[in-house]
Amino acid sequence: MDALIHTKLAPPMWMGNQIRRDLLLARLDAALERRLTLIQAPAGYGKTSLLSQWKERLDPDAVRVAWLTLERDDSDLRRLTRYIVHALEGAGPHDAPGEDAERLAAALPPRAAVSAIVNRLAQERRRVVLILDDFHLAESPEVDAFVRTLIQLAPEHCHFIVASRDYPWLGQSILAAEEQLVELTADDLKFETHEAEALLSRFHGEGLSGDDVRGIVERTEGWAIALQLASLSLKRGADHRRLVEEFHGPSSDLARYLSEQVLMTMPAETQEIVLRTALLDRLTGDLVNLLCDRQDGWMILERLEEQGVFLTPLSAERQAYRYHQLVAEHLRDRLARRDAVQFRALHRRAAIWFAERGETAEAVSHAIQADDDAMLATILEDAGGWRLIPLGHQAMVERGLGKLPAALIAARPRLALARVYLEIKRGEMATARADYDRFVAEAEAAGLSADQWTEIRVVGDVLADYENEPVTLDDLLARESLLRTLPANDHLVLANISETLGAKYFEGGWLERALEPTIAAREHYLAMGSLYSDVFTRFLEARIRQAQARMKDAAGILAATREQIEANFGPRSDLAANCAAFEAELLYEQDQLPAALALLDWAVPHMELSDGWTDVYAAGYCTAARAEASEGTLEAARAMIARARRLAGRRRLRQLDLRAALCELDLLIQYGDDPIEARNVAAALDLDALADRGEADSTVHRPVVTAARLCRARLALIDGEHGAALADLQKLKRSAAQHGAGRLLVDANILLAYGHRAAGDAAKARACFDDAVGTAMFQNIARPFIDQRRFAEPLLGETLGGTAQLDRFRAHFLKGIARALAARPVNGPAPGLLSDAEAEILEHLGFGYSNKEIARLIGMSPDTVKYRLKSVFRKIGVHKRRDAVRVLRERGLISGGAGQPAA
Repeated sequence: MDALIHTKLAPPMWMGNQIRRDLLLARLDAALERRLTLIQAPAGYGKTSLLSQWKERLDPDAVRVAWLTLERDDSDLRRLTRYIVHALEGAGPHDAPGEDAERLAAALPPRAAVSAIVNRLAQERRRVVLILDDFHLAESPEVDAFVRTLIQLAPEHCHFIVASRDYPWLGQSILAAEEQLVELTADDLKFETHEAEALLSRFHGEGLSGDDVRGIVERTEGWAIALQLASLSLKRGADHRRLVEEFHGPSSDLARYLSEQVLMTMPAETQEIVLRTALLDRLTGDLVNLLCDRQDGWMILERLEEQGVFLTPLSAERQAYRYHQLVAEHLRDRLARRDAVQFRALHRRAAIWFAERGETAEAVSHAIQADDDAMLATILEDAGGWRLIPLGHQAMVERGLGKLPAALIAARPRLALARVYLEIKRGEMATARADYDRFVAEAEAAGLSADQWTEIRVVGDVLADYENEPVTLDDLLARESLLRTLPANDHLVLANISETLGAKYFEGGWLERALEPTIAAREHYLAMGSLYSDVFTRFLEARIRQAQARMKDAAGILAATREQIEANFGPRSDLAANCAAFEAELLYEQDQLPAALALLDWAVPHMELSDGWTDVYAAGYCTAARAEASEGTLEAARAMIARARRLAGRRRLRQLDLRAALCELDLLIQYGDDPIEARNVAAALDLDALADRGEADSTVHRPVVTAARLCRARLALIDGEHGAALADLQKLKRSAAQHGAGRLLVDANILLAYGHRAAGDAAKARACFDDAVGTAMFQNIARPFIDQRRFAEPLLGETLGGTAQLDRFRAHFLKGIARALAARPVNGPAPGLLSDAEAEILEHLGFGYSNKEIARLIGMSPDTVKYRLKSVFRKIGVHKRRDAVRVLRERGLISGGAGQPAA
């Protein structure tokens, strides 16, 4: 079922001499300097013939031509990308690709394909031409988007040629505006009189006058296949006068007449063979024997080829053939009208033959033509039903299920699950949930086997993951129990459940529990040969290590994974973008912001064009936002958060939306000019409701709850509500210690240290701060101390300036933090927030002087001082002098004076 047809990687070997199309060939030569050539015309206009001629005239040392003839099943992106990779690797019709290409093609998923193919194109020193023939057969919105993106991102030395009956939408308007588009239509492809005369005169030159030829050309409008059929009729002895007369009949009868002229010259036995075998897209001697009840199928094919019955060998070895598509369509229609029962019976016979050999795509196509719903359902179910979709056969399953009645689908569990899976992949989450819940309710009364319930559970887990909703610990423990009951060789199910289990344990904060199923999933993916899926288990392991504050381990895992990705999928693939997001987050933690931003500059836009999940998007967007706030402006950071929330809305990622909103709130607390805005954002988020979610509440992820509690604690500390802040932080600390969440302990201990200090408990403050430093220093986790400057800096100064002796590791780490803080200005209001006159009175305010004393010191009237102070209060969002002093000190606008403000 997964085997590729290598004959599709070269032009068909048409019989007979072709008329050379010199003018069109010259246009194709000139088009090499552009990005896209689109050849769009109905069937029979010679698109493939023209491209075959053009390919043969190119110098292979100067131009690398990759050819791919598309079929209906290539609308499946995984299948299409495998073929493109093979074509680019040089696998022609006579030789198989190398092992590396085969492994890459088999593992490459659609969402990683564009980047991998672009990287492959960039490695070619010659000019590269990729020809996609019969594009209309595989066309779909997904395929159009894929090819459009590939055309846009490919290197400058690449040229694409798309030949199609239909008019695809591949970004032609933009390419035309950039003068990067060449279009050939039916008007361009139609034969001129001299070309038609050259074709027809080969077999009956003395019988056709110039007027006859011109009449035929006018009647056919230069339609190449009609002229070729006319030529064949003349070759087989047709009366040229009768031929000319028939070309004045209805145009709809033209192809039928010419085909019948070919058939009528054959013996009755041969006619019957051609009618039957025309049902197949690819024809072998064995299939001739099957459909015609013969034993000499290969000899029949050789004889038909010699007779020139529009039978095309698909390789030089002639191991398979196909009829010209236009002729085949007519012959199929003729057989269906002549004997519908025989038509369906032959398709049924072919469907069984292909199904027995595991060629499910062909079996499904013939079962559909046989109009045998029961057979079609059995073929799909026996091949795996829903299991076909994660293996890359979504288009085939969709086509098959589209033929079946709903009642038959519902009666077969694997097909019912396949319908749900398709709805998931199409983003129809509400429909998928309704269908799944209804199916489960009906299945409970159906007495299904344990294996069937396992498959139901797997699809349900996929649905829950796409819905982006968390699960409870009890659910995860139930999954662990389920794993122990499954067959050891069902790697697809075992890998799926194990990976989901590891991811959900991680989301729930159970870090140690997350490791075992993650590694188990990796082993199953490797057993399946799925290098791509294995990469995601490595991402997850790195995230677990990071949460444990084992940053060096996480960095090592990601570095090794990046090398694997670059070697197999390319340095600018989707996987590489995901890895870059996670690596950037680690670099940010180590205060290496330029390096982090360099990765995110290309990774974030790339991720926006591909599929992803909450964790990787949160890493990319939130890290970029934090870096922008620190190195650039808060406005740039908020723009990045807005991008994250727009993507979350489009992709129904509720948890990403919450995490992005909480990241924005955190940045407003750290860098905002207006405390009122931060509190308004907190109110809009219903921060208290998020922060108060209990361990048993499964409506939001633990990372969301944790971020909400940290934000609430910071706001409480700023407002002087130390008791409430300490209560939240103690809960976070206990939970982090229980689950080994070392990175969370660093944040919690910094804030606890500040809270205890503000509450007058210096000993607890020092202990908490020492714990934070002890966890962070050997892993170089610097950013928590920089990001939480207002809370960490007082303890940092006291620790470095105290009398207690520091060990050299601690001293080195803390001095590095101090240098980093000294190099960054204190966060304050945006430029222009305060006037010079307002700024002049602030330092006096900090030392507790009254309005009259300030007026006397700076030479103003007391009323003027009062007016300007009110203006300052309004700008920083306070109403009392005490609050103003606190906020102004926190923002670095006044120094820490010893006096207290006057009442």
